[in-house]
Amino acid sequence: MNSAHKFLPTQGLPTARMRNEPLLAQISDYCRQADMAESTFGRHAVNDGKLVQRLREGKRITVDTLERIQAFLGDSAPVPRPPEPPIERRDPRGNFRFFENRQKYLLFVHTCSEKRVIAQRVSLELGSIHPRPPALRVFDAGVGDGTVLARVMRSMHGRFPHMPFYIAGKEISLEDVRLTLDKVPDRLFEHPATVFVLTNMNYAEAPWLAPKSPAAAAGMIWREVALTGNSSGEFEEQIAELEPFIEDNWRASVSSRSGMPVYERPIVIVLYREDHRFLLDSIIPRAGKVEANFDLVIASQPYRAKSSLNFRSKRIIAPLARSLRAGGRLIGIHSYGHDPGMEIVQSVWPGENPFSLSRHELLRTVKYELGSAARDLNFNAYADNRSIFRYDMEALPNEVTGPIGTSTAFAAWNAAVYVAQVEDDRLTEVTQSGRYLDATRDVLRKHNGLWFYDESYVISRRRD
Repeated sequence: MNSAHKFLPTQGLPTARMRNEPLLAQISDYCRQADMAESTFGRHAVNDGKLVQRLREGKRITVDTLERIQAFLGDSAPVPRPPEPPIERRDPRGNFRFFENRQKYLLFVHTCSEKRVIAQRVSLELGSIHPRPPALRVFDAGVGDGTVLARVMRSMHGRFPHMPFYIAGKEISLEDVRLTLDKVPDRLFEHPATVFVLTNMNYAEAPWLAPKSPAAAAGMIWREVALTGNSSGEFEEQIAELEPFIEDNWRASVSSRSGMPVYERPIVIVLYREDHRFLLDSIIPRAGKVEANFDLVIASQPYRAKSSLNFRSKRIIAPLARSLRAGGRLIGIHSYGHDPGMEIVQSVWPGENPFSLSRHELLRTVKYELGSAARDLNFNAYADNRSIFRYDMEALPNEVTGPIGTSTAFAAWNAAVYVAQVEDDRLTEVTQSGRYLDATRDVLRKHNGLWFYDESYVISRRRD
């Protein structure tokens, strides 16, 4: 073989590169529009994270690989993701918040089984976590009225009866903080080795109990309470004494820039039993010296249905994923739609679909947002039969099979528009006539009841 033959592959390399240029241009356009890394494209298209790198080097690909790439480009049809609206221009009316719709919220939670069913779904994750000394660590990214967290803590006690618990929760609503604290005495009585923490900080701060702003950090209020006695009644009396302190300090305002609720001052409340202080000493958080490292993070309905993928991933789920310890799991839950509740909404507002963003899209965006930090995380969307679950409006059988009274129809209407997060100004126009109740009765008769679907996903950190 002469020298010309030896150098023939090198001489042909520019030709191979040029031959790949049209395909590389297509891939680059796709990745730019979908806001996707090229390595992620390779994995999704042909299960090869180095596909694009090899194409740039002029490597050849088989006809089968080319067909798979073209099929992926054709089937996926990415729509450019619009940039997050400038925060100053967001319409506050579009910022549907649960705690700002108090009456709807209370009627919904007392007529529907969502809280119980979500707690059951979250409790399934307890079988997959791997706690490490000195405590099992759980973070609830939106405690609400505390029902889900209290139920999960009962399940935790059943599975880990002698393990110390560190329970932290974020909640900005004063009313929900009161309701949550009502449930704490019984939990501390059943499981004495518990440290219970509440904060109003945002998602990027709360797991670490550390405000990012120096000014906010300087004004942080930290209240530690060691409860004396050994009965839930005694604990309840001491927690009730916190009421004036909470009312004075647990305040939120609406941001003039975003229309979103924000805390006025960051606040932390730490509760534990005095008779277990020695055992819990290494678990009790101290200001400025708090680790996250959670075994379980609960993210149940933490964002608005109409919030963008960018907002959900960057502001909420990505920071929570960073707070996981090795072997830890984040379970996210949000409304899915495709249920009788949406039939009610769409009978009044045809084409309404607030649940257009799926768990698959969200996980892809979170993975992209985390970048290299995603390497030791698993993103589990699961099949529909595992991810999607149902909860019902609880009514007596004769309330939906016989003549449907106004109170039952109104409860069903309230649940449907609450789940769909329909804003008050849109409801006012519709409720001036009675047709919304007629539409609700029609759906109840059609299905002999009312139910809704939520979908779940899990982000887990690989074990060491």
